[in-house]
Amino acid sequence: MFLIELTPETATTVKIVWAAGIVIALVVTLIDVSLLFRVIRAARKIDGLAGRTLPAAVGIVGNTSALANLTATNEVAEALIANALPIVAVADAMDKKLDAVSAFVGGGQR
Repeated sequence: MFLIELTPETATTVKIVWAAGIVIALVVTLIDVSLLFRVIRAARKIDGLAGRTLPAAVGIVGNTSALANLTATNEVAEALIANALPIVAVADAMDKKLDAVSAFVGGGQR
């Protein structure tokens, strides 16, 4: 059945190599299991922290959602300022005319 005949010394060597391979495989498996448990523990911590930070993240999104409307608000404010400038100019002109009328009628006091 075997291509070579095993002598007792060869059989012992094969058994030692086989046992060493099994021990090495067992050690590697134990290391892998240890690493797997560490990964699971870290994943659970991450999940817990994510659950605790989710409400804060939702709050931040809610608080900053108004920033999207800021561009539109700035455009409206610029239009208001542009429309107010001629009114300011007219008001200044009226103020100067009232000062002149006041000076003429009341002797310089308004």
